[in-house]
Amino acid sequence: MNIQGPVVRKGDLSGSWGKSMFTREIVHGTPHEDLGRAVTGYLGYRTFWPGPAQWQLLPRGFVMVLFDLEVPQRWVLRGRYQRCDVVVPVSGLHDRVVRFAQAGRYSGIAACLSPTAAFALLGVEMADFGRRWGDLVDHLGSAARDLLGRLADAVDWPSRFALLDQFLLRALPARPAVDLAGRAWQRLRSVEGALSVAALAEEFSVSTRTLETRFRREIGVSPKNAARILRFHHAARLLEREDAGLTWIAHECGYTDHAHFAKDVRAMVGCTPTELRSSLRACGFLQARAE
Repeated sequence: MNIQGPVVRKGDLSGSWGKSMFTREIVHGTPHEDLGRAVTGYLGYRTFWPGPAQWQLLPRGFVMVLFDLEVPQRWVLRGRYQRCDVVVPVSGLHDRVVRFAQAGRYSGIAACLSPTAAFALLGVEMADFGRRWGDLVDHLGSAARDLLGRLADAVDWPSRFALLDQFLLRALPARPAVDLAGRAWQRLRSVEGALSVAALAEEFSVSTRTLETRFRREIGVSPKNAARILRFHHAARLLEREDAGLTWIAHECGYTDHAHFAKDVRAMVGCTPTELRSSLRACGFLQARAE
């Protein structure tokens, strides 16, 4: 397995999303090759935070399953903050930030799954997972609890990534069916969302209505929203990793112009592209601020 890290980020988090001192350890893991496109990556993280913090999870082109190694007190925002008792959170595709709060030291590991792999793993429609967190335990029972315990007992990140490989190789179909939603999702992902719904439907010789129905069931969002999320995800990666100008990034990601790019970013995450670039470089796709 290819392990990248650990990367330790230290400093103060400033800008429109608050300011505080933080330390974060981040370790990336590459899934077993037999998992193919089903699992896009693993992310281990350990955050040292001086007090309670508010967090936001940005829109991204994969389903995230979070395994807590140190269990925090956590509250999710549903009009107001409510205590979250989810054991293994599952966050589907969404086109707005998901906000939550937690207190204390926090460490965990995220498995990043394609929506169709999550659909195969959970065996339920994905539409609800963007609006709320699901719980892997509700769908896989003791197998999910047992995996969580073994991840917590493992001595290092490579051992934890290997445990996830073993679990997912057993849990996911050895040769997942290449159905309409899966093929259309991979096509949309291959062009970072830069394809119209009409063109996508024509390419697969189906109606836009059929495509919409299958996407909502197996991907969790409409084809139009899926393209929008993938386009934003691509732009966010470029903002984080490249020093190119905003106009170039907007064009590269298929936005009509800089104004359209800025409008979409504000609608999805509530800030400007420049502010998003700063916060991504500080925290990545999981953002935080002190209360």
